[in-house]
Amino acid sequence: HDASSFRSLFWLLCILLVFTYCLSLVLTQGVASYLKDIAESSTIPEEYTDIKDSFGSVWLTMYSLYLSITSGRNWGEFSSLISNAGTIYSVLVCLFVFINLFSVLNIVTGVFVDTAVETAKYDRSIMIDKTNQSKDASLQHLVSLLYRLDKDGDGTISKTEFFMAMKDPDVQEFMDALGINPDNAVEVFLLLDENGDGVIHLQEFIEGMERIRGEAKS
Repeated sequence: HDASSFRSLFWLLCILLVFTYCLSLVLTQGVASYLKDIAESSTIPEEYTDIKDSFGSVWLTMYSLYLSITSGRNWGEFSSLISNAGTIYSVLVCLFVFINLFSVLNIVTGVFVDTAVETAKYDRSIMIDKTNQSKDASLQHLVSLLYRLDKDGDGTISKTEFFMAMKDPDVQEFMDALGINPDNAVEVFLLLDENGDGVIHLQEFIEGMERIRGEAKS
C-alpha cells in the first residue's frame, strides 16, 4: 500500500513539474517580448530589474513559481510584476497558484491520508492475526494439558485424575501459565464439571478453562 501511494505521489509531482515547466515557457516568452520592447524604448521602469531577475529565463521563472506556492515570496508580488508584460500573464500566475493550493496540494494530502488509513488497516490486520494465533496456541496448550491430566486416555478427566495431576509440578506450571491458581483445585474442578457428573469431558474442559482464564485476567 505504501509503495502504491508513493508511486501515485511520484507521478503527481512529475505532472506538476511538467505543468510548471510549460507555464514557465509561456511566461518567459511573454516577459522576453516585454523586455525587448523596453530595451528599444527610451524609458525603463523601476520594476525592470526585478522582472528580469524573476522571469528572465525558464529556470528563473520556474523558481519564482516555486517560491509563489511555498510562501518563499508573496505570489501577489509575482503576479503584479508580470502584469507589466500583460494581464494574461498575471492571470496565468494566479491560476497556477490556485491549481496548486486547492487541487494538487489537496491531492498530495489525500495520498498521505490514504497511506495512513491503509497502514492502520494493516496494523489492525496484524493485531487480529496475532490474537487468532494466541487463541490457537491457547487451545493447543489446553489440549496438551487435557492429555497430561487424562492418565487412562479415555478422553475424560475424573476427580481422582484431576487432583492427582494438580500435584504434579509440571501441571502446576502449566496452570500458572494459563493464569489459573493450582491451589484452587476443588473450585476449578467444580467449575469445569458443568453437568455435575463428576467427570470433565473435552468440550467442558476447553470451554471451562477459557472461561476461568478470562475471569482470572479480568
